[in-house]
Amino acid sequence: MELITIDKRNYQNYQDQLLQLYLNCFSSGMSAQAIDPKAIEQYLDSLFVGGYGIIVLEKDKVYGALLATPLSFDELIPDKIRQNFLVDDCVYIAEMMVTENARGQGLGKQLLLEFIRTVDKNRFKHAFIRVWVENIHAISLYRSRGYQDYAYIDQMKTNPDTNETFVMHKVYLYKNLSE
Repeated sequence: MELITIDKRNYQNYQDQLLQLYLNCFSSGMSAQAIDPKAIEQYLDSLFVGGYGIIVLEKDKVYGALLATPLSFDELIPDKIRQNFLVDDCVYIAEMMVTENARGQGLGKQLLLEFIRTVDKNRFKHAFIRVWVENIHAISLYRSRGYQDYAYIDQMKTNPDTNETFVMHKVYLYKNLSE
């Protein structure tokens, strides 16, 4: 497997696979929520306007992705972050996804290491990632890479099976990129 960086110039080559990866990661399993594929396609397109991705690729198949963009992209930034950081100095890991059958093989760790190696530290001084507090495997991975809990939000989601809404309590984890 190889790690490659994609941006708005070559994103189209992987657009369909990234959409499928997103849908597979967030519409089933413990994070299951109702997702509109068209809305996610537009979301991913907009993310690549100012952001980029690192993907895990083997034989032209995407097994994982880390998608990063300036923090200003996130419409839900908690006040605690806005009050203590210059948003323009912060990069946001908007998505971290690994196919279910490739989890537990260290791909997430590889993506995070490549992110730290390649992120523009002249532009960004701080990194944030938002994750559901119940996703203990992801939180454990981020903490093991030096990310620390910083702020919390609640997001309303819809259960795909019952159509009922529920609250996802999420944590923003923070890392100083100069360390």
